[in-house]
Amino acid sequence: MSKMVEQMNLRIIALLLLLGLLSVYLLWTLNPVDQTSEAIFALFLSVDLVSFSMISYIYRVDKRGDDASRGLLLAGCCMILLLLLAGLFL
Repeated sequence: MSKMVEQMNLRIIALLLLLGLLSVYLLWTLNPVDQTSEAIFALFLSVDLVSFSMISYIYRVDKRGDDASRGLLLAGCCMILLLLLAGLFL
């Protein structure tokens, strides 16, 4: 695998970790008493799970020496964006 692909994978993982930390912080500060907060909690928790699955996918592909599928990464990014927007507008 080329050096440029490895650097791109590290950047993607760093951004996903940053997003995960931000989501965990929002989960920590959320008040889970009312119904709306529970729905927001579920959405941000799913953001964490999707970002974790993307990180593990990149790690597994990197260890095998293959290139990551751009379609799968794009689908994961779109899912995260959709969940974030749903959580912010709820």
